[in-house]
Amino acid sequence: MRVIGCIAAMFAVPLCGLATAQAPDRGDSPVFALGRVEVVGAREPDAAALTGETVQSDTLRALHRNDLAEALDLLPGVTLQNIGQRRERLVSVRGFSSRQVPLFIDGVPVYVPYDGNVDLARFGTGYVSEITVRKGLASVLYGANTMGGAINVVSRRPREPVEGRVSASSEISDNGHLMERRALASAGGRRGAWYAHATAALADADGYDLPGAFHPTEAEDGGRRNNAASRDTVVSAKLGYTGGSGDEYALTVYSQDGRKRVPPYAGSAPGVRARFWRWPDWDKRSVYFTARNQAGPAATIRWRLFYDSFDNVLNSYDDDTYASFERPYAFRDSVYDDYTVGGNGDVEWRWSGFHVTRAALHAKQDVHRETDGPGAPEARFEDRTYAVAVEHEWQVLDGLAITPGYARTIQEGRRADHLVDGEIVPFEVDTAEADNAQITASWALADRQRLLAGISRKTRFPTLKDRFSFRLGSAIPNPRLQPETARHYEIAWRLTTVDWALRAAVFQSEIDDAIENVVVDADRCSAPNPDCFQQRNIGAQRNRGAELTLAWQPSRDLFLRAQASVLDRDNRDNPDIRLTGAPERTFRLRADWSPVTAVTLRADIRHESARYSAPDGSRRAGAFTLVNTFLSWRATPALELGLGARNLTDTLYAYEEGFY
Repeated sequence: MRVIGCIAAMFAVPLCGLATAQAPDRGDSPVFALGRVEVVGAREPDAAALTGETVQSDTLRALHRNDLAEALDLLPGVTLQNIGQRRERLVSVRGFSSRQVPLFIDGVPVYVPYDGNVDLARFGTGYVSEITVRKGLASVLYGANTMGGAINVVSRRPREPVEGRVSASSEISDNGHLMERRALASAGGRRGAWYAHATAALADADGYDLPGAFHPTEAEDGGRRNNAASRDTVVSAKLGYTGGSGDEYALTVYSQDGRKRVPPYAGSAPGVRARFWRWPDWDKRSVYFTARNQAGPAATIRWRLFYDSFDNVLNSYDDDTYASFERPYAFRDSVYDDYTVGGNGDVEWRWSGFHVTRAALHAKQDVHRETDGPGAPEARFEDRTYAVAVEHEWQVLDGLAITPGYARTIQEGRRADHLVDGEIVPFEVDTAEADNAQITASWALADRQRLLAGISRKTRFPTLKDRFSFRLGSAIPNPRLQPETARHYEIAWRLTTVDWALRAAVFQSEIDDAIENVVVDADRCSAPNPDCFQQRNIGAQRNRGAELTLAWQPSRDLFLRAQASVLDRDNRDNPDIRLTGAPERTFRLRADWSPVTAVTLRADIRHESARYSAPDGSRRAGAFTLVNTFLSWRATPALELGLGARNLTDTLYAYEEGFY
């Protein structure tokens, strides 16, 4: 998929900021501090950063990373995944899936309550100030289900009295087809103690062209990819108030209206049937209130209340005409109407310059409602999840800090409906509990070096889909599934000089009670000729590897960044079952060159090794190397133009076999 025309015009305009003096406590950073979950407190910032990675908004704009999936793909240890049959773009973090590494936006958990996933390609980056990925040693303050880490997207807040930004871009294939159009407008400002910010964004894609190396299949004839269009419209707004003594309050609303089509399977593996799916609606609504209160000179309280909803409609057609619903696998207007409501809060108590205690409380209710077609009864599923966590940071010596933490999490099954001959019959529901614990130690070895080591135990509760879904007749539910558990061991090191920075990490994660598919008698399933299975806690896995990042600025006009990630995953109970979705090796190289002040040429190269797409090894997505280049010209301080190319070598590649 080669794109030789990517043109953007961006206006970053502080419209009235030059004539106004700065007010005290006005919030000079564009980062919405209330959206952060981990609080550095007495720790050095470098020590907190060693538990994960952060990417800033200016990097996302410079590299044209327009959605959260593309943004997260910049970080070491993070690789894209594509659930091709659903056209969901997810990520793997050191081999852990998106369900095991949940997404937070400003500290609010965001996911589809039924299956725990969320399509990251549907979320733009126009409202983002920074994205932080914490890995195995993520703080226990994040709450439940952070078995493999946590991803937190922090939104923007205005700095100037009035400011705004407008951008527009188009992408054109090497065949001259207009592939995608994007537009964004944002405006905001601060007046006294109040601030406000709003963003509107549109992403409209007609699909994409397949590279010339693609060979046509029964469901895909090549050229323009079949059934690959999508459209997303997003509007978000924030209103905030900064009071005296460090208090701050903010109300945020988020509305997304989307639709997407799913390209059919275009591989050659036997037994994989092409699906002809379309989502005419993929919508999300969110409202959340965040606050920070200073309780005396030593204590800070942060709390959030949120309501988050997903409304999706799916149609499964007979064939590639997308016109009828007669075949057994076809259905119309399958509706998911899900929401999560809840809140979380934490208190930080600074006993002295050597001791800081933080405690957090989380409570939420997940509700999934579904109908299988017009006139069908509605089935309802409900879970409640609670978590209480505490961590204490002890500055043992100058430069040495030890931080133990503990969390207790509970998943309370409230309701699960089973539709039998048009009647609702309830499943038996259960309650599961889990303990999480962690201890880390951080040393400042010298002025520019820091070492971090830690051990943790994290868990993930099975989702509603894990426990109760029949998977279109190919599975048997298991309401008594228990949590998965991972034990993490990690050592990370960072060295920083004036011209370059080096970060290295080695890690090992041992997973017990992993949820895996167990083949059962085919007569128990209703789908014709299924590989009938049931999910059970039988797996023992091991993920281990290393990450290396080097950033170097040899001169004022040249910046280089290199990354290498190595991952070894083993199914210790059954080595013949392949672990899917993540490559063993990933390498990235980026160069920014500014021969003159107003011009920047950027190039990035990424290589990923092959990955399995089926547990039996029958499907495999091959290794690939992608080359992207971008040229930008800042014509004036407020106007920038860009031209670039993605996949310059026209490589045929896939994150899942058959979905190129």
